[in-house]
Amino acid sequence: SPNFEVVQTAAGKIIKVPPGGNVQAAIARAESGDIVELQAGATYYGEIKLPKKALTDYVTIRSSAAADLPADKRVGPDQAASMAKILTRDGNPALSAANGAHHYRFVGIEFAPSSNAYVYNLVLFGNGEAAADLPHDLEIDRSYLHTLKSGVARRGIALNSAHTTIKNSYIEGFGFPGEETQGICGWSGTRNASIINNYIEGGAENIMFGGSDPDSEDLTPTDIEIRGNHLNKPAEWNPKATLKTLFELKNAKRVRFIGNYIENNWKGSAFRITVRNQDGGAAFSTIEDVIIRDNIIKNSGDGINILGKDDTHPSRTLKNLTIENNLFINIAGGNGFDGSGYLIQVADGENITIANNTAFNTGNIVTFYGDMPKNFVFRDNITGHGNYGIHGPVDLRSPSVKAMFQNNLFINLNRVGSGDYAFPDGNKIVSGIADVGFANTSLGDYRLSQNSRYKGKGQGGRDLGSDLPPRNK
Repeated sequence: SPNFEVVQTAAGKIIKVPPGGNVQAAIARAESGDIVELQAGATYYGEIKLPKKALTDYVTIRSSAAADLPADKRVGPDQAASMAKILTRDGNPALSAANGAHHYRFVGIEFAPSSNAYVYNLVLFGNGEAAADLPHDLEIDRSYLHTLKSGVARRGIALNSAHTTIKNSYIEGFGFPGEETQGICGWSGTRNASIINNYIEGGAENIMFGGSDPDSEDLTPTDIEIRGNHLNKPAEWNPKATLKTLFELKNAKRVRFIGNYIENNWKGSAFRITVRNQDGGAAFSTIEDVIIRDNIIKNSGDGINILGKDDTHPSRTLKNLTIENNLFINIAGGNGFDGSGYLIQVADGENITIANNTAFNTGNIVTFYGDMPKNFVFRDNITGHGNYGIHGPVDLRSPSVKAMFQNNLFINLNRVGSGDYAFPDGNKIVSGIADVGFANTSLGDYRLSQNSRYKGKGQGGRDLGSDLPPRNK
C-alpha cells in the first residue's frame, strides 16, 4: 500500500505521507506543482531516489511545519522539531537523483544517518553522468544535514547536477580523522549551482569543486555562485579531524565567492585555488574567471594559496582570478593554528588581481615560488608586512615588480627593522595599526575613518583596503 493521503486544492495536490509512510511512492505519484508533505518530527527512511519524469514545475517535498521556517532565513539545529527526518540506515545516500531527474525541491527536511554505517554522500545529486543526463533544477531549502558522531559520513552534498540551489540550510559535522571530508563538493557536471546563506562545516574542505577527474571537458564545474554563507571548522576538530582548507577549487570555471564569512581554518590556508588534474586523466583541468570578493576571513594559519598549473600532471593554466575587498583577520600560526601567516602564496597563473583587501597577517605579504605568474597585480591593499615582506625569486627594484605592487600600505605588525623592509618603491609602511586611521578597531570596524591620511588614496579615489562593515553577529 502506498500509505498516503491525497488532498486536492486549487493550487494542486498535497500528498500527505504519515510517519513511516512510503515517501518514494508519494514522489512517484506527484505531478508538476504538487506538494509531498511529510509530518514534522516524524522519521522516514531513505534511500529516496528522485525519478526522471516529465515535470514542468517543481514537486516540493516539505515538512508539515515548513511555515514555521521563515523564507530566506537560515535554519539551525534548534528548529529540527519543525522538520521531517529522512534518514539512511544502510550507508547509501538518504537522497539521490536518477539520470535526468529534475524539478524537485526540499523544504524543512532533516537529513542524517541513523546508524554507524559508513556514508559516502548523505545527498547525491549527480554521479558522473554525461552532460545530457545530468539531474537538474533541484533545490534544498531551510534544511538540516548532519552526521552521527559515532559513525563516519564523508560528504554532506555531492553537487554534480545542473541548475541546483542549496540555500538557508545548516550542514554540520562532516569532519573525521583519516577522511578527507566536505560539506559540499562537486567534481563532474556541476552547472549553474547556487550555494546561498548556509552554515557549512567540512573537515578537509567546507566547499570544494574539482578533486576527481571528469570524463570530459564539458563536465568541468562551471557557473557557480557561493554567497552569504558561514563556513566554519569547530575547535574540537583540531587536531582530531583531517583538516585542510575552507574553500578549494581544483577544476572550475566562472565561480563567484562573494559576501561569505569564513573562520577557523586550523591548518594551512583558508583558500586553495590550485589547478589539479587530480588523477592524471583530465589534462583540460583549469581554474578560470574566479571572483573572491566582499568576504570576511577570520582565524587561519595562512591566507590564499594559488597554484596556476598542476605540478604533478599536465593541466591548463589558471586565468582571470580577482581577489577584491576582503577582510582577513588573524592570519597567523600559533594558538592552535598551523601556518606561517602568509597572505598570498602563488606560483604560475595569468591575470591575477589582488586589490583593496585589508589583512592582518603575520607572515609574508606575497610568497612567489616556481614559475612567476603573468599579469599579476597587487594594489591598494592594507596588509601586514611579516618578517620578509614580498619574498621569492624577484628583484624588488625592477620595473616589473614595481608594476606588480602598486600603492599598497603595509603595517609593521612584527616590528622588523627598516633595513629588513622588503617591498618596492611606490608603496608605504606604517609602524602599527594605530597609524592607519581605521574607523573603530575595538568594534572590528576596519574601514578607514574620515580623518585617515589614506582615505580616498586608491584607484579612482577609492579608499585603500576593504570597505566592509563589521560583521553583524
